[in-house]
Amino acid sequence: DGKRIYLSNVNGSIKVFALVNDLYVAAQSFPLPRVDLKERKEEIPAGLAVAADGRPLYVAANLSNRLLELDAEKGTVLRAFDVGVAPYDVVLAGDKIYVSNWGGRRPDPTSVTGPAGRGTTVRVDPVRFIANEGSVSVIDLASGKPLSELLLGLHSSAMALSPNGRHLAVANAGSDTVSVIDTRRDRVIETIS
Repeated sequence: DGKRIYLSNVNGSIKVFALVNDLYVAAQSFPLPRVDLKERKEEIPAGLAVAADGRPLYVAANLSNRLLELDAEKGTVLRAFDVGVAPYDVVLAGDKIYVSNWGGRRPDPTSVTGPAGRGTTVRVDPVRFIANEGSVSVIDLASGKPLSELLLGLHSSAMALSPNGRHLAVANAGSDTVSVIDTRRDRVIETIS
């Protein structure tokens, strides 16, 4: 409703600003759950999305590879969803939520891996040892269950939903491409150079 602004803070919190007498002023800070990494204890929040009713606030928790659903008034964690590696952006589309993952899918025991950021690992190309994929996690909000994880270009990052909600554009920064996802079928229908 325009009365609050949420800001990701690299120091492990969400800063909240409230509209008071036509000015936004610092109102509160929501600390995020700490991560258990050797090199860092504070989460790094990235993309944010607020539900249409203004109640849940969704946060891409970059270091713990999760999407956090927070109470938008109190900052308490309501639910947490596992997503891919280094989630970056969050977009709500109807009853689903899309999360772009810089590092693609989580590694499995057979994956060749390398370091990603502050103590996490990512699937890498076995020759060049750089991240070899990006992805978008799709979660059903009602059940909280993952629906799919779509493989895209390298370093999937910013996303934009078409006005009618039928297409989601995802920037793949490391591939210099944009993937277009059909949100009705959750399939990539085009890759634009």
